[in-house]
Amino acid sequence: MKSNDLRYIYNRMPYTEMNVYPQGLNTNTVLQFAETMKDCGYRYSLRKLKSGHHAIEMLRKNGDRSATLKNPIYPTNSQVGRKIAIDKFKTEKFLRSAGLGTTKSKLYESHQLDQAKKEAYAESSEGVVIKPLDMSLGKGVFTKVAEEDFGYYWEKCTDIIKETNRKEYRILVQEFMEGYEVRATVLEGHLISIVARVPAFVIGDGNSTIETLIDQKNEQRKNCGYLSKNQIKKSDAVRSFLKHSGYDFNSIPRDGEYVLLISVSNTSLGGEVIEITNLVSNEIKELALDALAALPGMYCGGIDIMVRDFDDTEPKVIEINPFPVLSLTMFPTYGLPARPTEYFLNAFYTKDQILNEVANPYDIKNSMEYITNYMEFHHRQEKLHLKQRENSI
Repeated sequence: MKSNDLRYIYNRMPYTEMNVYPQGLNTNTVLQFAETMKDCGYRYSLRKLKSGHHAIEMLRKNGDRSATLKNPIYPTNSQVGRKIAIDKFKTEKFLRSAGLGTTKSKLYESHQLDQAKKEAYAESSEGVVIKPLDMSLGKGVFTKVAEEDFGYYWEKCTDIIKETNRKEYRILVQEFMEGYEVRATVLEGHLISIVARVPAFVIGDGNSTIETLIDQKNEQRKNCGYLSKNQIKKSDAVRSFLKHSGYDFNSIPRDGEYVLLISVSNTSLGGEVIEITNLVSNEIKELALDALAALPGMYCGGIDIMVRDFDDTEPKVIEINPFPVLSLTMFPTYGLPARPTEYFLNAFYTKDQILNEVANPYDIKNSMEYITNYMEFHHRQEKLHLKQRENSI
C-alpha cells in the first residue's frame, strides 16, 4: 500500500465518523460464538482446552450434540481443505488450477537465502514479499523488500518462525503487487463482508511532527473499545519504514499528507478497518467466493485479496485463512458492523435440521435464505472442481 492508496480509500468511503465501541469487548472468536448462541437461544456447552483455547459443543434443541466448534476449526470445513488453506503455496496451486487470479510464489528452506535472493531479483529489481509458509495475523510478513535489505528481512522472518517451535523453517518469496489488501469473510458459503485493512498511518497538519501525530492518534484510539488496546508503537520497525520513505519521527508532514508508518495491515499494529462491501466491484466479490469454493470441502474462511481500487476487475488472492478473525467484520473502524456469528449459526442449524431430519427443531427465521445461499455455493464448488479436474488437480 502507498500513501496514495490511503487517500483513495478515505476520500471515497461514505463514512465521516469513526465507530466507537464500548470498552471490554470480547474479541475471542469462539467466545463470540458462545455469546451469540446464548442470545439466540441455541443450546451449547463451553469447555476450555489444554491449549488454552475454547471449544463449543453445538447442541440441538433436545440436547443432542451436533458438532464441535473450536479454534482453529469450523465444523463444516473439511480437514483436507483446511490443510491446503494453511499452506499458502498449495493454496496458490489450487486457485491457479481453477483459473483464479492469485500470487506467484517460490518456496524455500531458511538455509536457501542466497538462492532465494538471486532468483527473486533475476528478472526484476522491484521489491518482493517475504513471508512464512503457514503463519497468520501478518506475523513474519515483510512487503516490498529491496534487494539490499533481502538478507535482513529473511533472517527476521526466520527468527519469527523459530519462535513458534516449528520443525521446518519454510519461507515464501512472492512478487510484490501494487495496490492494497482487503479481507473478504465468507461463512457457510455466504459473503458476510469485505473490509479494507489499512496499516498504521497519520495525516499531517503542517505543524506537528510524526511522533506528535502518533501520540494524538493513540489518544483517539483509546476512546474505541476495539482499538484501545492496539496502540501505534514507535518501534524499530516503524522507524525503519519511515527511514525508507524519507521520514523520521521528527519529520513534519504537509497539511493533509498521508504518511504510512508500517507495511503490515493489522489492527494489532495500529491499523484500521473500513467496511467496503457495497463499494467494490462484482469481480472482487466473485473472486472471494470462488477462491474459497476452489478448496475442497471449505465453507468458511477469510480471503485476503489484493486490489488496485474499488473498481478492480482483475483482483488477486493473496491467501485464505480457514479460521478468520471475525472482529474485523464485527468492529470495523468505519462502516456498518456485520453479524457473522449469527449468520453462521442460523445457516449451520438450518442445514443440520434438514439433513438429519431433526425432530423438534429450532425455529429459524428466513431459513430458505440460508438453504438458497448454501445451494448456490455448492453449485459454485462443483463448477470449479470440474475445472480443476480438467487441469489434473
